[in-house]
Amino acid sequence: MDTTKLPQTVIAAHPSFSSRNGSKYCKNCYQQGHLLFECPTVQCRYCHKIGHIVYNCPTRPPKPSHSRTLPWPDNPSVVAATTESFSAPSLSYVSVSELRSLVFSIVKHILSTSGKVSSAVSGNTWYFDSACCNHMSPDSQLFSSVIPTTHAPLIQTANGSYISANHTGSVSTPTLSLSDTYLIPNLTLNLISVGQLCELGYDLWFGSSGCRVQDPQTNQVLGTGRRVGRMFELTSLHLPSTPTPPPSQVAHTASVFPLSLWHLRLGHVSVQKLRSLVSSGFLGQVKHDSVDCVSCQLAKQPALSFTNSDSSSHASFDLIHSDIWGPSPTATEHLSKMVGLNANTATFLTLLGLSSFLLHVLNVFGGKPLFTAVYTINRLPSSALQNVTPFERLCGTPASYSSLRVFGCACFVLLQPHEHSKLEPRSRLCCFLGYGIEHKGYRCWDPISQCLRISRHVVFWEHTMFNSLSKFTTCSTPSFFTNPSLPLFPISPADSPTSPLAPPLAVDPVLDQTPDLPLAAPPADSPASPQEPAPPVDPVTDQPPLLPLRRSDRVRAPPAHLRDYSCFSAVLSLHEPHTYREACINPLWQQAMTEELQALEKTHTWDLVDLPHGKSAIGCKWVYKIKTKSDGSIERYKARLVAKGYAQEYGIDYEETFAPVARITSVRSLLAIAAVHQWPLFQMDVKNAFLNGDLTEEVYMQAPPGYSDYPDKVCLLRRALYGLKQAPRAWFAKFSSIVHQFGFSSSSHDTALFIRRSDKGMILLLLYVDDMIITGDDHSGISDFKLFLHQQFEMKDLGHLSYFLGLEVSSDSTGYYLSQAKYASDLLSRAGLTDTKVVSTPLEMNARLTPLDGTPLSDATLYRQLVGSLVYLTVTRPDIAHAVHLVSQFLSAPHSTHYAAVLHILRYIKGTMFHGLHFSAHSTLDLCAYSDADWAGDPTDRRSTTGFCFFLGDSLISWRSKKQHIVSRSSTEAEYRALADTTSELLALRWLLEDMGVTHSSPTVIHCDNRSAIQIAHNDVFHERTKHIEIDCHLVRHHLSAGILHLLPVSSSDQTADIFTKTFPPGRFRDLVSKLKMASVKPP
Repeated sequence: MDTTKLPQTVIAAHPSFSSRNGSKYCKNCYQQGHLLFECPTVQCRYCHKIGHIVYNCPTRPPKPSHSRTLPWPDNPSVVAATTESFSAPSLSYVSVSELRSLVFSIVKHILSTSGKVSSAVSGNTWYFDSACCNHMSPDSQLFSSVIPTTHAPLIQTANGSYISANHTGSVSTPTLSLSDTYLIPNLTLNLISVGQLCELGYDLWFGSSGCRVQDPQTNQVLGTGRRVGRMFELTSLHLPSTPTPPPSQVAHTASVFPLSLWHLRLGHVSVQKLRSLVSSGFLGQVKHDSVDCVSCQLAKQPALSFTNSDSSSHASFDLIHSDIWGPSPTATEHLSKMVGLNANTATFLTLLGLSSFLLHVLNVFGGKPLFTAVYTINRLPSSALQNVTPFERLCGTPASYSSLRVFGCACFVLLQPHEHSKLEPRSRLCCFLGYGIEHKGYRCWDPISQCLRISRHVVFWEHTMFNSLSKFTTCSTPSFFTNPSLPLFPISPADSPTSPLAPPLAVDPVLDQTPDLPLAAPPADSPASPQEPAPPVDPVTDQPPLLPLRRSDRVRAPPAHLRDYSCFSAVLSLHEPHTYREACINPLWQQAMTEELQALEKTHTWDLVDLPHGKSAIGCKWVYKIKTKSDGSIERYKARLVAKGYAQEYGIDYEETFAPVARITSVRSLLAIAAVHQWPLFQMDVKNAFLNGDLTEEVYMQAPPGYSDYPDKVCLLRRALYGLKQAPRAWFAKFSSIVHQFGFSSSSHDTALFIRRSDKGMILLLLYVDDMIITGDDHSGISDFKLFLHQQFEMKDLGHLSYFLGLEVSSDSTGYYLSQAKYASDLLSRAGLTDTKVVSTPLEMNARLTPLDGTPLSDATLYRQLVGSLVYLTVTRPDIAHAVHLVSQFLSAPHSTHYAAVLHILRYIKGTMFHGLHFSAHSTLDLCAYSDADWAGDPTDRRSTTGFCFFLGDSLISWRSKKQHIVSRSSTEAEYRALADTTSELLALRWLLEDMGVTHSSPTVIHCDNRSAIQIAHNDVFHERTKHIEIDCHLVRHHLSAGILHLLPVSSSDQTADIFTKTFPPGRFRDLVSKLKMASVKPP
């Protein structure tokens, strides 16, 4: 131990730090040569560890830097005596007799001065008292504000008598600021309660020279005191207006709410329990006001109590009490009118109960108020648990009250993105009913959609009850609180469903559809409409009064067959049937099937013939699909007849099947070029495209379901029907031959790209099965070509490009935007994550997924569906490319950790749903690339990941995140293989852009952050370290020497392709996303 760390006074005065005959002597091991604090076997009396003493204990709480020592007494005589006694120049040689006399003189001096101090106590003097339950003072002049106490507590004094605290207030002096202090005139001293300060979360340190009050969160010294005899007198104390809560308690609310508001939030709790929560500090600062509640007076009249039961338990759920209440006026969500209340003795936890003050709304909302009452009761102090809440007794932690709201108040729920347009309201006025049971959110009743919304995005008006709003109640009619048989939401003529301006009912994907509340109608006694003449009034005849009929209180439930029919009828129009039997009962699908058969007959798709001997006929089926627009609204109901092509045999029923479709890279390149040239984009669709293909093989098919005119006949196919293996190839061959007649030619680098050049300009056509994009600068040629297509096929001109293959295309003066917001929203709904917390990155930092992590999934279907959908989402979302690349490696045997990673990606997508690509109109058409690799990043096989991206000016048109096929032995090798893959993509893009009219005469720049890989590309010499990558070297070097590419070094901080090879923290990830030139595309 270093002796320089110990003060010389300690070394001199400590009896163990002595010397014997001028040499060091240890009184721990009784050996010479070292002192006690240097002894290797000495034991600390604080942490009980070997090797140090308590003064230098590393685990002992340090004193704050600005108050290294406790304050000394301000009494000059005490200070003088102390300094004089310890100012001897040679303390190391003080004898025992001299030391004894010195101690006696100090004690005598202190005893004499303490008596003087005690006899002259000032009126402004305060003392710390650990036996005092609350701060108290007899001097009313010290109080800045005083209010009478509602229930005056009795305080027992030291002599056994009792005094009453009738007033409380705040003390504010230049040296002291205290709140919640009792004013007791009969008191003789000003006392500061040590327990009250500890309850507020402060630490108090008492020592031989004084004391201090410290905030444990900030280590700030809030007050000090000096020692006077055996008492501690306050020097100064200034507490913050809102104390920092201790970690063991629930965080206090930031605002000061009145006691009456907390009474409503906690479900009309009693004043006694409410004050217990206030005194415990769970509700923070509370404004004390009167709690005069009429509902409590009417609903809480107590009956005589029973004697306590002798049965008791000591563990949760050992002894359970149960009771039944019912029948309820209306059924709960689970079609039950009987309500059970269960509680176990140990925790007194209410599993299902009823709050009396909610009885008057049960007729309207069913059993929903019951769950709110249970949620509140379980968070209230119970006298059977020594004023501990059932929630805290069961869970071990105090309950949180920050999320409580007033039942029945008005609130505004944020709508889903697809439920409103840009000019429509973003939220909806609802009625607050309670708290989510399975979701983290609030349960709010939507009067327009007649359903229950569960959301966390809610703004409350707690001082305004929902039934008091004029939009939903009228002064001329009684409210549902006075007459529950009346409808809750009378509909005004403007809001009537028959009004032409009435909005369609929005369906929330996270809605709890409740059949308890039918769409309300105006009361029967409402006045007649002024547009209709009043019917003649018949004269009133004398009739005997009708006796009221007694309704049976038997619990009734609707018949099962009617319930099934109602549910089926409700969702029939939005359900996509899977069989012909399901579809034939719906007129909408019947009409769709009729249109499909008429189209087949118009194109002469088949001939009805007898099946030749030795031939077999393949089957067919109907496929049904609801076509939607980009905003999610229904466009049309589509029924398509498809052949069961899986029954075809190769070489007999078909030969070649391949048919090209447009590459997504071609689509992005086309949009980038059109944005720079400011070309318009048009979209057209071919109706029943496959039916235009000519078949060369002899194929027989059974008659379609519902086509029963000739039951013994089969269909000899003349045209390519959907489902046939050769149908896509036959259609593409037909379309290619037709457009070639108009002067188009196919690109040799993307066969689905057709180009027509003339003196008037150029026309580009991109085909994906039956959907096509047309653009160019030859506007008259585009119009003529559209007329030509209408003459050859049955076409649909969809106008300007807006929705193509699930991709949403929008434009403004800055260029084109490409996004998949609706596709992402549907994906989140499928995964059940529409109301979940968002994250800032697709994967956590340094996420390493291995095949054996977690437990295997019992059913991998959902995992594969979600990953497949995420792969298509990367068409416009390069920021999730690497994360999707990782989770797609475990499709064969996914585990729980892999599924958790997929959900993490979806939570990131939820927060960035409207992110997409921006193709700038003010950009150049220069091509550049970034290439990078993560060496041995896969923890399973140690293969590296290749990442690259290509920019056409400022527009991102191509990228990739892919694991390399072999293991690289060095980072240089991994970088060079990535460079070779980037070169291959570079060649394809240059050729494709040249076909689109964009030529590059100068070399294309590839940014690489590995100088060794760049040197290998320029060096002709091979050696042992590079000969195994000779093929890749020849590929890169050949095109480098040909002037097609140019390698440019770049720092790792500017390497944009980094985002495709590894995970990053949020700050670095946001920086890389900004380099990708992505934009947030808001819905139109």
